[in-house]
Amino acid sequence: MKFAYPASSSIDSLTPLHIALKIARHCPCTACENCKGLHPSIGVHVVLDDGSGESILGELGQYGSDDDDEKPSAPPYLDICACGHGVAEHGANELQIGTEEYRRRASYAIRIDENMQVMEFIPKLKSSKANDGCASVHDCSVSACQFLRTTSQ
Repeated sequence: MKFAYPASSSIDSLTPLHIALKIARHCPCTACENCKGLHPSIGVHVVLDDGSGESILGELGQYGSDDDDEKPSAPPYLDICACGHGVAEHGANELQIGTEEYRRRASYAIRIDENMQVMEFIPKLKSSKANDGCASVHDCSVSACQFLRTTSQ
């Protein structure tokens, strides 16, 4: 199963859901002890919504279909974490944290995403088991979100 994640780094072009997803990705769940940020369940593939991801049809897209005039629908956005909680439990509840803090977290999450896009190539170059997923990147993101919480008080 595929889900989308917003690729845009312009806060003005993001919908409220997209902003909440970016914040939630980098903040630990307040309802769980072990969840370090919004992440997909095992077997779920997340692609950027900028069109650079794989075809939704995979390799079957090359053969066409009876409905060639119809575009394949875009995958839905990942808005429920593997832990079972939504974006509000992952630090993206504007009513709870206030508008100013929400916008600050959004700006910071967008900046983290921009940095991670550059850094994502580093783990691919190293073949160690320590870099076999996003855990090391998430750990940095969680620290950033925790930093945001302590500095906003």
